[in-house]
Amino acid sequence: MSLIVGAYAAQPSELREQFYQGLGALPSIRGLELPYGPYGGGGWPAGAPRGWSAVVTSIPGTMQRLGGSPTFGLASPDTAGRREALEFAAGVREFVVKLEDEGHVVEAVELHSAPHPGASGPMFRESLKEVLDWDWGSTRVLVEHCDAPRAGSRPEKGFLAFAEEVDVLHSLRSDAAGTVGLVINWARSVIETRNPVTAAEHIAQARAAGVLAGVIFSGCSPEETEFGYPWIDAHLPPVEVDGAPPSSLLDRGHMACCLAAAGPVPLLGFKIGLPPVGLTASQRVDRLRQMCTLVEGSQPR
Repeated sequence: MSLIVGAYAAQPSELREQFYQGLGALPSIRGLELPYGPYGGGGWPAGAPRGWSAVVTSIPGTMQRLGGSPTFGLASPDTAGRREALEFAAGVREFVVKLEDEGHVVEAVELHSAPHPGASGPMFRESLKEVLDWDWGSTRVLVEHCDAPRAGSRPEKGFLAFAEEVDVLHSLRSDAAGTVGLVINWARSVIETRNPVTAAEHIAQARAAGVLAGVIFSGCSPEETEFGYPWIDAHLPPVEVDGAPPSSLLDRGHMACCLAAAGPVPLLGFKIGLPPVGLTASQRVDRLRQMCTLVEGSQPR
């Protein structure tokens, strides 16, 4: 088994090269989830193995662009907001080309069904059709599900409903020749319903629809923690990892249920946050090593 790791959420403010060199010694890792910001992506992290692959996530840039332009999004019913998001997605593709020109394999990009409120399934489908017409080479275009609006609670992201995303991707599946699919992030599904079983349910439903492309483990808590307010999307570690909040809902049992529901998937990995200060580079590497061991130990036998 080999994993994609969103290590940027755990990297230190200093000695990052040492941190990535330490990660390079972990045999379970095959690549990195790299963040794409509001107007571009960073370079390949110093110290990370050159032979690792990449998955580019657009969530940091999506959220920052939404902060300045509430109608921004690939699912926006506003013409200008949707066009702005398509230009943003074109920038993601240019970043992919740059990484490939530097010799890196980019397995996939993760796009999102913003905005909130008002995300539209038909508009999201039109946007994805246009995006899929671009030349992505061997890079897959994936949608990462984020929590949808829910009556009586304030959403973290508030994007398109899960069933609508599944329907859109299912409708595009035959034309996209296997290059499109859905990624389930454990915390983002659980935050939506405040129920820890939701992630496994979403995985099973996406698999049944033939659109499941990946599973990413990231935790959340119903209580305030050092990571922030209750139900914050801050990538909490599971309870078995050193230093994790005891109220973190993610654990080995939930990971095992998700992996059993998923079966083999092209993209499997995790993203856990760590405090920006107070831990050495080697301590951070050790906590990510613990996470690798947890995911490996949760695989069906």
